Amino acid sequence: MIRYKTARQVTPIRLITLAAALGITSAARAEYPERVIRAIVPFATGGTTDITARMISQHLSKTFNQQVVVENRPGAAGNIGIDAVAKSTPDGYTLLFNATAATQNPALFRNLRFDPLTDIQPVAPIAEYPYAVVVNAHLPVKNVRELVALAQKNPAKINASAGGIGTRLSVELFGMRNNVRIEVIMYNGTGVASLAVATGETQVAISDTTPFLPYLASGRVRVLAFASDRRLPTFPDIPTVAEAGLPALKVGATVGLYIAGKTPGAIVQTLNGTVNKIIAQPDVKEQLRKQGGNSEPTSVADFTQWYRRDIQTWKDIVARAKIAPAD
Repeated sequence: MIRYKTARQVTPIRLITLAAALGITSAARAEYPERVIRAIVPFATGGTTDITARMISQHLSKTFNQQVVVENRPGAAGNIGIDAVAKSTPDGYTLLFNATAATQNPALFRNLRFDPLTDIQPVAPIAEYPYAVVVNAHLPVKNVRELVALAQKNPAKINASAGGIGTRLSVELFGMRNNVRIEVIMYNGTGVASLAVATGETQVAISDTTPFLPYLASGRVRVLAFASDRRLPTFPDIPTVAEAGLPALKVGATVGLYIAGKTPGAIVQTLNGTVNKIIAQPDVKEQLRKQGGNSEPTSVADFTQWYRRDIQTWKDIVARAKIAPAD
């Protein structure tokens, strides 16, 4: 005969033991997030990643009812900030907003202090920003064909500013496909790189338009073409590079949210679902569109697949371009 204990026979000590055995603790029951979240941007202020991060962080703060503090950690082409997140406690309280450095740095650096495939977990893409060929307003060219002709007549005398790995590689690809040599000058973020073009410190940049918007409005820079497969709604009169008669060029920056590897899947999914709801809001979509960005809700699995594929794509491009990785 099987005897069953009644509720009165289950002592408090037994309940505690049972709860511990089942893993039912106050920590496990706590809902994420329950304290301040730190969001790292691995570039200087004023660039597209920074602008996007601050906008999304405000919405995350409202949704979670917790403060999301943006911290700029520039340096080493973004590797300092990425490494800080990779080595952070995988508890969901240190986020990373990143763009091209996420998938291009593994191709350009031999000895990263983190493993991009295991130490970084993709969460959600926020917006894709096609790059544009932008020039200082005083440069005597009206289109990209004239820019190429000018560069061919003046080898290595045309300077391009780059605010990160993505913009640097875009200039390299443009030069390779059009048989021109353009000297690249690196800056600590697209904000300062765009200012360099506006002031005439450099003549060209191939970058997203967000940091250039104030200088476009004042007439200090001009957009010659977009490195995309179609025209942008915000710039309907500006042709693509292919439409302008040059070899097709499709490059851009996908600003996304990342987190430390080994972060619990439930937290990753919470962040993914929250970001997807934020970028689906009409006002957010419109704000991103005005900055030249396209946004689409994406699952963790699909974004992770894109991330891994893009890492390999850039490794292949860097190898074909014979660019020696840095130490």
